[in-house]
Amino acid sequence: MYKLHGASSSPFVRKTWIFMKEKGLEFEHRQLDPLDKTERFLAMNPAGRIPILEEPDGNFIADSSVICDYLERVHPDPALIPADHRQRARALWLEEYADTALNGLCARIYWMYILIPARTGKPVDPQEVSDFKTEQFPGVFDYLESVAPDGGAIVNDQFGIADIALAAAVRLMDLAGDPLDATRWPRFAAYYRRTVSRPSAQSIDKIDIATTEVWRTTGNAPKTDPP
Repeated sequence: MYKLHGASSSPFVRKTWIFMKEKGLEFEHRQLDPLDKTERFLAMNPAGRIPILEEPDGNFIADSSVICDYLERVHPDPALIPADHRQRARALWLEEYADTALNGLCARIYWMYILIPARTGKPVDPQEVSDFKTEQFPGVFDYLESVAPDGGAIVNDQFGIADIALAAAVRLMDLAGDPLDATRWPRFAAYYRRTVSRPSAQSIDKIDIATTEVWRTTGNAPKTDPP
């Protein structure tokens, strides 16, 4: 059985989790604190980042995009990355956009509501949050609003990696208690809600919430599971 190492509140762990659930793959989740760079952690991934996929034979594969691409090739059905070259490029571009531009915004919201208060003892500054959203959100979410489908998936109406990556990032805002403004970006918000209502995404919700509560109260990830 596969083992997926990482803190479930990480959008990259969440992306990989949902991808594997959509594939129907069985796996065991192992909590791994991304801030605790133990010898074993660095042996699994010298870059010290999560997620890490451990195969049944003990082989390790790191990086969510690499893991998903690998699993797509090893377990091609159902297809979650398009075979058509142009559609594949589109899907991987949106995955990259989610992992970088979108995640940068959503992670900052998560930090302002959860991690900074837990680590500094200072309460959330609503004005700081508001100013950040006013300055940074329109460029990213206006674009996503313009490309979001009215129904179905974002690339050729075939659910896949792009939908998963976008939802995995935005989920951070839900966990922070400050969900996306559905009145300003209604089409993208509706599209996001369709994705996170899938059983694959719902399967991580309780763990997501529990992990966030640990971050909120301690400023640290849940205790790393033993090897």
